[in-house]
Amino acid sequence: MSTVTVQGRPNPLNERALAIWLAENGLPGQRTMTGIVQLRRARAKNRLAVTSMEPVADRFTRRLVGQARAEILRRGGEVVILGKKDRVSGSLYLADRDRAQRIILVRAEGWRYYSTRDPQRYVELAYLYGTDDAGPWAVRVPGTLRTVAEALAWLTPNDVVKALDKGLRVRRQGDVYAIETTPRRDGTGAPLLPEGHEWRTGTRYLVHNPADGRKHRPLRLPYPVRFVVQSAYEMGRSGARGNGD
Repeated sequence: MSTVTVQGRPNPLNERALAIWLAENGLPGQRTMTGIVQLRRARAKNRLAVTSMEPVADRFTRRLVGQARAEILRRGGEVVILGKKDRVSGSLYLADRDRAQRIILVRAEGWRYYSTRDPQRYVELAYLYGTDDAGPWAVRVPGTLRTVAEALAWLTPNDVVKALDKGLRVRRQGDVYAIETTPRRDGTGAPLLPEGHEWRTGTRYLVHNPADGRKHRPLRLPYPVRFVVQSAYEMGRSGARGNGD
């Protein structure tokens, strides 16, 4: 047990001596010995809670995945893989992150239950998630992909890759690419633009007015351009391809 005094003063480790000394000297913080013990125990619990708190990096990762999950659900995508009796056999986790572009790849793997005749299949899901001038976005990519770079390469149309290799100017508005071209081909692809995108030849602006209210900034293209649309997997369980945004 601690001694009562240390160099003529009450030992702060001795609750009884500290309580008596505080009372005799009329100092702030006067408490009984029991009160001091209870206060110290409460503070010790608080310190334990702080030291055992989830690391900042882990909390940030959990927040990123949560944001991606919310956007994927909003777009009708799967965020868990359900096994037999609806037990979760796989859920989203952070697989890769491109800090410079602020894009992440989230994945989920697990055994999905289908029916008694075809009970289980191993399933892999993967999504790219990020934000742009229109807000958060998410696209479904092949479940075999494990890095942001692989997913971006898979999403980028071949026409865009070829144009960049030739040194042509390429601008993007969501899932629509505007590729520099010859005057003869100016406006090619405009009739096939996804819903919400419109090419205004008079002002040479590509505008975006989707039904959900999100908008990309108008894109002015003063030189001849043709349009190519990004293609991704449709959300849900379909293997079909659809627009990326």
